[in-house]
Parts: sequence; C-alpha cells; structure tokens
Amino acid sequence: MSFMTSTREDLKGVLEYGQQVRFRYYTGSISTDEYDDAQTLTKSGNDTWTSGLALPITNKFGSSEAFLIEQGKIKFEDKKLYVAGDIETSALMKIRIGSEEHSIIPDGVTNWPSEGDIVYKKLYCRTLPNGSLIGEM
Repeated sequence: MSFMTSTREDLKGVLEYGQQVRFRYYTGSISTDEYDDAQTLTKSGNDTWTSGLALPITNKFGSSEAFLIEQGKIKFEDKKLYVAGDIETSALMKIRIGSEEHSIIPDGVTNWPSEGDIVYKKLYCRTLPNGSLIGEM
C-alpha cells in the first residue's frame, strides 16, 4: 500500500467521526431581458453527502488563520471544514453543516496533495444569513 493510499484511508477513519455535511451544486444563468441582468441559480445534479470536521476559527496569533483574519479574509464567526480530497469544491455550491447553510469564502480552499493526488481539503466557510445564495431558485 502506498503512502498516499494509507494516508487517505487514515483520513477517512478520522472523518467518519465528523458530522454529516451536504454539498449542493448550482448552475447559473443570466437573464439579459431585464435592466440589471439578474443571475438565476438552478440546482445541478444530486446532492453529495459526506462526513467532515467542522471547527471554529480560533487561532488569534502566529498562524495562517491569524494572517487571514488580519487581512479581513476570514472572521471568527466563520468555520473551517475538513473533507476528503475527492469532494468537488470548484463549482458554484452551498454547504449544509448542521442546520446552517454556508458558502465557501473566495480563495478559501486549501488542497493537501500527496503523490499527485489530493488527500484532503480545508475549506473556509461563511454562514449564509438567509440560507440561500443570491439568485437561488
């Protein structure tokens, strides 16, 4: 068994004890017959359910999170979510963690590769105040 396969299996063992997380994907279209060219989002495909580790943002000093907080890119109210590397995170989506809907913060995905394959991902997520993306149908 390769190091990458072993690492992936170990990670799956850890993630089993996380909470259920739902990824819902969308496609967008722009209506050009209106003045403001409103975007409409439509659910695309099936939801993906997986286990993930959702943790609060807690590092105030001497960490990459502290740097992101100082830059104003993340807030203490945001969450970091660890998921398996095969979860699609580059599409337009929202993520359900517990009873709240979240979106990924721009540039908020960090891939952790090994031997050319992504083993796990760290996502910085922000709660959607009304539970919906703008334009969601």
